[in-house]
Amino acid sequence: MRIGVDIRCLMDGSRTGVEEYTLGVLNSMMNIDKEDEFVLFANSRKPMKLPTFSGNHSIRSFKFPNKFFNFYLKFLDLPKIDRLLNADVLFVPSFRLTPCSGKTPLVVTIHDLSFVRHPDYFSPGRRFWHSFMEPKKLAKRADVIIADSKMTAKDVEKIYGIDKSKIKTVYLGINPQMKKIEGESELAREVKKKYNLPEKFILFLGTLEPRKNLIGLLRAYTIARKAGFNQKLVIAGVKGWIKQDFFRELERNPFVKDIILTGFVEDAHKPALYSLADLFVYPSFYEGFGFPPLEALACGTPVITSYNSAIPEVAGKWATLVNPYDVTELAAVMVERLREPVKIPESVSREVKDTYNWERAGRETLDVLRSVV
Repeated sequence: MRIGVDIRCLMDGSRTGVEEYTLGVLNSMMNIDKEDEFVLFANSRKPMKLPTFSGNHSIRSFKFPNKFFNFYLKFLDLPKIDRLLNADVLFVPSFRLTPCSGKTPLVVTIHDLSFVRHPDYFSPGRRFWHSFMEPKKLAKRADVIIADSKMTAKDVEKIYGIDKSKIKTVYLGINPQMKKIEGESELAREVKKKYNLPEKFILFLGTLEPRKNLIGLLRAYTIARKAGFNQKLVIAGVKGWIKQDFFRELERNPFVKDIILTGFVEDAHKPALYSLADLFVYPSFYEGFGFPPLEALACGTPVITSYNSAIPEVAGKWATLVNPYDVTELAAVMVERLREPVKIPESVSREVKDTYNWERAGRETLDVLRSVV
């Protein structure tokens, strides 16, 4: 079987949740499936920063200017991607304009419908991009839709009017390297130095964007500091679309000198960063899955996160859940956790990694691909 995979989301080298998913599930399938051939599709006039893949695969990359290429995809419904790859099944792990001949089974992953539920969390440019990519049309065309969570599956069913029999929930995996790193280890010392970390701190890690509720985090942190706790606040992650409101809030925060923005964090450094934190706080307004709370738990760090969207389904068993719209409640729980620290047992960290692992995700995704051929 020739399994065609659209890997255009991996072309620029960024590693947010969608890219982590695509790379994790694709490498897992390649490691499991030694008989079928994976044919990977990419297109860009600019130099691509594709990762290295293992397993039986080939890459069909093209160098058409994307503006012209997307015009053809959008308005002429050409070229047919499945025919370019001569695929028996086409897998689209992150929706794009994907014309198909109609003869090849199509499997599409939808991570969430935040752009429909909460368009205000996106810039005008991103809202236009989501509209231009026609995700609903792609979902209607798909033979099977894979959803990251049951919540996303319900959204796809209700918002897009897709029959639930066509939707399969496959939970994602987390990096198996996520584990407790001792504070005196060489890696921990390296991470402390590289990111200028204090001895005691509260951590947020994720893309800096409005739906992560960073203004709420700043305000809750201020209340916690005024309650007598001296932990600094480390906000780690790349700058996404973030309004200037956040930076204005940051500048006038009375404890601004104790708030550290690290920028990009290397994957190899994340386990130590999580492990060094006293507390991980992730008050997001909306998540289709949510990697960071699970990663923090796998590293033995207590987690406060939101009681909304897919988070209770995915991490609610082990994390402390709060209303992200109530800054006072968030601050009160932060103070409680700092006053009476909760130790995450090793058994919980193991359970998190056993529940959310890429081998299982890869096997379940392969089962879906085989079922439609």
